Amino acid sequence: MSNATTGSDRVVPGQHPPEEERVPQLARLSRPAVTHWQFAVVLAAAIVARIIVILGYPPVLWFNDSYNYVYDAVTHIPDAIRPNGYPFLIDLLLPLHNAYPLAVLQAAMGITMGVLIYALLRHRGLPWWGAILPALPVLFDSYELHLEHMVTADTLFIFLGTVAVVILCWSDRPSVPVMAAGGLLIGYATLVRSVGQPLLVVVLVAMLVRRVGWRRLATLLVAGIAPIVAYMAWFHGTYGNYALTESSGTFLYSRVSTFAECDKMNPPADIRALCDPTPPSLRPVAGGYLWASFELWPDNHVSTPLYRLDQSADVSMRFTPQVNGMAEKFARDAILAQPYDYLRVVIHDTLHTFGWNRQPDPNNYYGNGPAFQFVSGSTLDNLIPWWTTLQVPKDTAAVQTYMARQDFGGPGLGQTTAVQPWQRLLQIYQRYFYLRGTLLGLIVLIGAAGVLARWRRWGGIGLLPWLVGVLMIVLPPMTAGFSYRYVLAAVPTACLAAGLAFARRPGDKSSVGALAADLRRHFGRGVAVDQE
Repeated sequence: MSNATTGSDRVVPGQHPPEEERVPQLARLSRPAVTHWQFAVVLAAAIVARIIVILGYPPVLWFNDSYNYVYDAVTHIPDAIRPNGYPFLIDLLLPLHNAYPLAVLQAAMGITMGVLIYALLRHRGLPWWGAILPALPVLFDSYELHLEHMVTADTLFIFLGTVAVVILCWSDRPSVPVMAAGGLLIGYATLVRSVGQPLLVVVLVAMLVRRVGWRRLATLLVAGIAPIVAYMAWFHGTYGNYALTESSGTFLYSRVSTFAECDKMNPPADIRALCDPTPPSLRPVAGGYLWASFELWPDNHVSTPLYRLDQSADVSMRFTPQVNGMAEKFARDAILAQPYDYLRVVIHDTLHTFGWNRQPDPNNYYGNGPAFQFVSGSTLDNLIPWWTTLQVPKDTAAVQTYMARQDFGGPGLGQTTAVQPWQRLLQIYQRYFYLRGTLLGLIVLIGAAGVLARWRRWGGIGLLPWLVGVLMIVLPPMTAGFSYRYVLAAVPTACLAAGLAFARRPGDKSSVGALAADLRRHFGRGVAVDQE
């Protein structure tokens, strides 16, 4: 509608354009769904799946770490074991006194990751079906759905990393603002989960070999370091040292516990108290060693070194600066004295990732136990730790945790209930619909083939997501221990790398034949072809 005074085509305030002019606007809004109708159908199914999860287990799912996250959000005190990046998010939702917004927000993160994977691969020239396939594990994996519905830092961490990788791969040479945004996302991801600490280095290396320019690299570095430095300054105000946690040494000690033998190490006197005379085969697994107070049967009457240090089952005592420093020194000496044993356990746990079937895990050591599955009845009730209730009224920590749950979830404490028939449907769904470890291995190999096909270009555009995916698979076995839960962090970027193996410059065609031709040319006598 023209403005009679100015003669322009802008709409006069308070007036609406005629019907014939509003129709094209609606058409423009609906055009993406019409153009990409195949993916729109898939996306609708993924949304329905998440609605069923919320209906089946209202309002959210919990496990042991969940209560610590909520407690940290309420108290605003940096956690000695885990960075507070995720409690920062929970803190924003506390005024609502309802757990549903967190469940919906994390479900939206899962949907967004699927959309971003599809969008990037379409932008890079893949056909609709080729862009949909790599998004399916993120959109429909039952363990991904379970993780999204849980009060845990994993979903936020995976989301931040995926968004950062996508925006940095959208263009061969991202703009300075995009590099800044990517750096901030990576920096914040480091504050969400400790495993993200090497991410910034990996991203810098990938962008360096892509030759994006020193100005962009400097922007990425400064933006990535800024939130980390700010957090370390905040941490210093409480604990007196500049760090993200007081737990890295203790976790690494738990890792080396699967092979460390003091007869082979000859440790100095100041850390000899951490020596464990129990044979490695009778010690708890790496994922449970630092929490355990006793060895495995038949030595289950023998206490662990971490317990003996303070003669206390209070695990917080295992994350003091003194114990963390001792544990880190012991773990370093163990690795140097027994490097082949360390390599053996890391390779064993890494290969464990790619097994066809998931290992039974009744104690939740490997991220595949009752806490990480759709369960019901007494099994679900037994997942609530005693120290989150008022069973011991004089226990100060239990009372504080209970009050934090009340602040977060309202009168109902956000306590999970299983609702039929949706709960039963999800149990059946989880038996069959998840990404098998062997298929993940195949996805990683496809991504590796794409990187190798572009070796003259240092791996091309697919190098970044492939490196991030491999890092998320290998780093937990190197620093703590294997967990299926940790593996899920590698899935989006590994799938992206596999899809990008068939990509060309935006707008060019892609095919399996083109990838095979690249491999033949690069490793044969052919002439190199241009990539991206």
